[in-house]
Amino acid sequence: MGLTIPELLQELDAAIAGRSDLPVAARTDLAARVAALREGVERERAAESAERHQLGHDLRAHLNAIAGWAHILRLESTTPSTVGRAAEIFDRNVRTLTSLIETYTTAHDR
Repeated sequence: MGLTIPELLQELDAAIAGRSDLPVAARTDLAARVAALREGVERERAAESAERHQLGHDLRAHLNAIAGWAHILRLESTTPSTVGRAAEIFDRNVRTLTSLIETYTTAHDR
């Protein structure tokens, strides 16, 4: 496997620092550009981490609702109206989960 982006940026920093043939201003400018790129990469990673966290939270919430209603359906005292309500809950949560998955996977395939 190749180098990670932070490792590549570190190598780029070292290469810039080692270029004594370049004027100090040029090396400083290049180093600043690498630093800005590093900050952008870190911001992107933080945003992706937050997105994964939110997706996990949303998935667990909807799956817990489905599991809770499945438990209710197993009770002996379940009435036909409860079955109907559970079906509505299942349907709504499955549609929401499908939409979440579609949104998440479509956004990352671009």
